[in-house]
Amino acid sequence: MKKIYHHKLNHFLILCLIALVTACQQGHEIPFPDNPSDYQEPSVKPFEIPQGKPLKWISIPSEKVPKAVNYPIDFSKLPSKPFDILDFKPMKSPPLAVPIIWDEEIKVNLDTIPGSAVPVKKQLLPEPQISKLAFLSKSDLSNAGILRIGQTEGLIGNRVFAMVTDHHGMVWISTERGLSKYTGDQFENYTILPRNPDGLIDNIVDLEIGSNGSLLILSQLSGVYVLDINHNLITNYQIGQQFARLYEDESGLLWLGNLNSGVHFLDPSTKKLHPLRFLGNISSAGVHQDIAKNLWFAMRGKIGILNSERTSVKFIGDKSGIDPTAFFYEFTENSNGEVWASSFNQRPVSISLADNTITDFGEEQGFFGKSLSVTIDFHNRVWITDNDTVTLYDPELQKIKRIPTNAKFVSTGFPSANMTDAKGNLWIGTENAGVLLINSEGMLSQHFNANSGLVNDEVWGIEEGPNGMIWMATYEGINIYDPAIGKIYLLKFPGNENINNHRSISRISNDELLLGSLGGFTLINLSRNTAAVYELDNDIARIAWKSIRDSKGNIFLGTVDGVLKFNPDLTSLEKTDDFSGLASSRVWLIEEDKDGRIWFGNDIGVDIFDPTSGQVSYLSELTGLTSDYTSIMIKTKKAELVIGGDAGFSIIDLKAETITNLTPTQGLNPPVMYDMVEVGEDLHIGSDNGIVVVKRPQKDNPESIWRFYNYGKREGFPFNDYNQATATYTSNGNVWWGAAPIMSVNSQAPKVDTVRPAVVITKINIMDQNPDFLGSDFVKSQFSDDDSIWNTDHTEFYTKKDIPLDSSYLRLNKILWDSVNLVTKMPIGLVLPFDQNSMNFSFMNQDILGRDKIVYRYILQGEDKTWSEISAKSTTQNYYNLLPGDYTFNVATRGFNGIWSEPASIKFTISPPWWQTWIAYVVFVSILAGFIYAIVQVRSKYLKKENRILEERVSHRTAQLKNSIDELKNAQSQLVQSEKMASLGELTAGIAHEIQNPLNFVNNFSEVSSELLGEMREELEKGDLAEATAISIDIQHNLEKINQHGKRADAIVKAMLQHSRVSGGNRALTDINILTDEYLRLAYHGLRAKDKSFNSSMTTDFDPSVGQINLVAQELGRVLLNLINNAFYAISERKNETSENYEPLVHLSTKRLGDWIEIKVKDNGKGIPKSVKEKIFLPFFTTKPSGHGTGLGLSISYDIVKAHGGEILVESKEGEGTEFCIRLPIDTQ
Repeated sequence: MKKIYHHKLNHFLILCLIALVTACQQGHEIPFPDNPSDYQEPSVKPFEIPQGKPLKWISIPSEKVPKAVNYPIDFSKLPSKPFDILDFKPMKSPPLAVPIIWDEEIKVNLDTIPGSAVPVKKQLLPEPQISKLAFLSKSDLSNAGILRIGQTEGLIGNRVFAMVTDHHGMVWISTERGLSKYTGDQFENYTILPRNPDGLIDNIVDLEIGSNGSLLILSQLSGVYVLDINHNLITNYQIGQQFARLYEDESGLLWLGNLNSGVHFLDPSTKKLHPLRFLGNISSAGVHQDIAKNLWFAMRGKIGILNSERTSVKFIGDKSGIDPTAFFYEFTENSNGEVWASSFNQRPVSISLADNTITDFGEEQGFFGKSLSVTIDFHNRVWITDNDTVTLYDPELQKIKRIPTNAKFVSTGFPSANMTDAKGNLWIGTENAGVLLINSEGMLSQHFNANSGLVNDEVWGIEEGPNGMIWMATYEGINIYDPAIGKIYLLKFPGNENINNHRSISRISNDELLLGSLGGFTLINLSRNTAAVYELDNDIARIAWKSIRDSKGNIFLGTVDGVLKFNPDLTSLEKTDDFSGLASSRVWLIEEDKDGRIWFGNDIGVDIFDPTSGQVSYLSELTGLTSDYTSIMIKTKKAELVIGGDAGFSIIDLKAETITNLTPTQGLNPPVMYDMVEVGEDLHIGSDNGIVVVKRPQKDNPESIWRFYNYGKREGFPFNDYNQATATYTSNGNVWWGAAPIMSVNSQAPKVDTVRPAVVITKINIMDQNPDFLGSDFVKSQFSDDDSIWNTDHTEFYTKKDIPLDSSYLRLNKILWDSVNLVTKMPIGLVLPFDQNSMNFSFMNQDILGRDKIVYRYILQGEDKTWSEISAKSTTQNYYNLLPGDYTFNVATRGFNGIWSEPASIKFTISPPWWQTWIAYVVFVSILAGFIYAIVQVRSKYLKKENRILEERVSHRTAQLKNSIDELKNAQSQLVQSEKMASLGELTAGIAHEIQNPLNFVNNFSEVSSELLGEMREELEKGDLAEATAISIDIQHNLEKINQHGKRADAIVKAMLQHSRVSGGNRALTDINILTDEYLRLAYHGLRAKDKSFNSSMTTDFDPSVGQINLVAQELGRVLLNLINNAFYAISERKNETSENYEPLVHLSTKRLGDWIEIKVKDNGKGIPKSVKEKIFLPFFTTKPSGHGTGLGLSISYDIVKAHGGEILVESKEGEGTEFCIRLPIDTQ
């Protein structure tokens, strides 16, 4: 027993350890979803036009057909205004590149240039002041789609001096109020420049990024500051005043231009400043190193170029056409190695050292003004700022586009800086309006209203004429824009003002326009410059909308009261409406498909009219569209019909007979649309909240998908609820839109990158605290013991050992971490105590454009079971009372381009309290084990004594149980024997009855034969031989009968003997039909022997193909006898209980079914109740009264059949009868 208890104790300890290990394990990592937006690919479904019905056209009486009132259109007599959409225009003449004529060359040796030591001070980056970035919107200074970031939007200053993007994607901006860092949703504003004791204002005039990622800061008065972004350390080189620009070359030297003393270079390793006095004290500003490693010096009246070997300087000056008064201060290089020079009073020039050419841009090319700042975009296009205008020059297309901003770029001092960020956004600094943002990859939109020259803000139709003139339908007439001369005309017709209240315009042929109006329509012939005005009676139509002209010259015109079919040549007018077969009378859209069918878009779907058959079909949501409401319908270049409404749009390809539906399920947002144009392969949709650009999957890229990009207020569009069926795509690539109360013109098809955005985890709030993990302990490692660390004002300093300790919160709460990610400032290897287990996380997508489209999903692995729902919030929920363990926080973002980022992550551990540590668990388990061991020892002694007593009791009970079992076995044997005897008795009775019949015949015929013999003797004695012969014949017949029935009795006895001989479990071939028939008769006669009153009909249906099978005949006979006896018992019982006309019947049948045979015993007795049907094969279960059965018959029968590899089934209905079925395999080996 002792071994048993020790074994159990070991098991217990092992289970405890397993439980501990299991408790400490974290759940498996949940990956980022494969389809995080949960968008579905659209399904392409078969399409066919629904069954049509006849459409009735009603002819309008000739007296009501409108008569044309013709007007000539003389543009010289129309009122006009200057008007320019400022789209891309061809250059007047291409720029002329001329060879460079070098002014002079000076040999140099930089190693011999003396330098002077400069004072160096170090300081910590002060804590920033935070200002939140407000949602950006269009600048109200210009009609261009330019965004503005000023003080209203969160930037602390409006005068911008310099801008630069660091290696982490952060934008640094210097203004009159200090240095700001844009991080995504906020600005961190720093004050790092000291206060000047003379009261002079010191500004940061230049910003650059060093080769090691540091921020190089040039101040106007206090020198160069090198900000170690990773460690928040500042090193100040006090080089003096009047330095304008700086640049770091590949060797780490800082090159600077001074307005008074020319070019210098600063060597940070020696802390010396070296002036290039051989250049003279010529005012200098910008320094640039090109891709060939030449250094460019911007100077007054000339440009100096120091070769890559640093051995000579060449000058480009007046010999190459440079204005001697020009003051260059900045250089910008494109991907071809051409360098653009910026100056106060010089026209733009580009210089190619590879080609040895200089190119001048001026009025001859269409450029007016100076080149204050130059920026190059992704496509090598040049953006030039001058005064208040940005000029975009496309060298490939030789086109120019002007974008007025009405913001000052220069007043006093140097102009504000420009830059292009990683997404292609142009950041333009201004003197008075902060930063202007232009998306160089965007639509470059302009927006116009009545103040810009339109006659009315409501523009509801735009079409281009064959000569490039743009016709605009407004509520107060027609505006006609002539881009060739930059004018806009106003065309109004005299008389009823309603005819000038235009609601649409359609180009129905190459030189015809049709304007739908209030109370009529106007047909304009562009080749003849004439207008035919038609006024309609109100009972015909009140408002006319879109129209087409078919091949037969008929004009189909949609109206608020149905469709008009007008032939101006025949002056005939017909009308159809909802009373004549249309689904609705409000028809505002009309298109003709490739097969000549006319499609009518209305407020409850689309009617399709087939002029050939005269029938109309109705298309709605039930027949495939996204909704019943149809608000826009266009035909694409591929002859597709695109139908949009309030739930998305459908693309119907009649050639392929397919329909494709695009809805919010596929990512379309918003789904409500009113206007649409095809631009290249894309669809541009005017929705109720912006322009949605739809990009189709690329045929050559099987992985490409449908993409949707929404351009709204945050992209520079002031109004975004677009007018219905108004837009047009012009031959020069512009897209014109109506979005009351403005009209917008987009001069560029947008390009959207497919680059994954980036997300940065910016903060961990622990117990509502925001600890700084980049603490002073970490910063101290960057200083030497003799360094002096100054405050921001440079009035006090302290040494390394005097740097204050880290915040008491981290120390007091014993929060530990291994190191810090220098990009995110987040800890690596963070370990939190168990009582610091409540937190949340902040994160950020840094993209500046489309910030209203930015969303996130996150998960805390180890706590959350699934990724969060999509949310625009950049902060998680609060996680309270996290259990000890390992955790990983993951977050992903989706931006404007609809692509999800790779998840950013941070791992941390919450350590358990001491009582949940491994040591504590081992101690606890050890104590528990010792306690259990002591209990076991005491208890085992008591149990041994109890066991001895128990063993004695068990032995006694075992003997008693054995006796009981023996008695039960005897009783069972007796019952089985009783059942066998009962079967034997019934069998014996049956056999006796079977033998009795032939014996009776033998006896009877013997007696008759004996009598006949006496008679025959008498006849012989009489001598009557004939009679004696006749009697002998009768005797012979009787003897034959006796012999026949004797053989019958012999056969019965032999059959029984044969069955009894094979009863030892040996199988023999047995004829199933004969065996079944015999036992039927034996059972019947056995029952008749016991009960003379019993009588029953018996029928058989034996299948001759059953034949013989190998089995134990005596065993199967017992089964048959039992089943037949039960059947006789059932019908006898029913007959005794019923008084109705009841005919008892027992039916036996055999049948061969493939490799099986069936034997069925069926009666029409009382049936078996459902409540006992499942029990009838159980041993000792019987439904007969006490003393009439043992309950073993069916049980034994079941076992016998199973032993033969078969089965026995029962079907029964109460009051109708029962059928037993024995199924046996043919091969029963």
